[in-house]
Amino acid sequence: MINHILKASMERNCIITIIYQKGSKITKRNIKVLEITAENVKALCYLRNQRRIFKVENILSACIY
Repeated sequence: MINHILKASMERNCIITIIYQKGSKITKRNIKVLEITAENVKALCYLRNQRRIFKVENILSACIY
């Protein structure tokens, strides 16, 4: 289901919300997906106002914004 939402963000050029875990920190981020590979998601992160790379395995949930 997460992959479906990531692809929808990229195809529709829309913002989604993800719950992301990096180490012991869990954050909620609004992103717009720019590119997807098997292991990573390149996206515009509105929390940091930067392009960021997220590991797919660390995305705990995703929903349409």
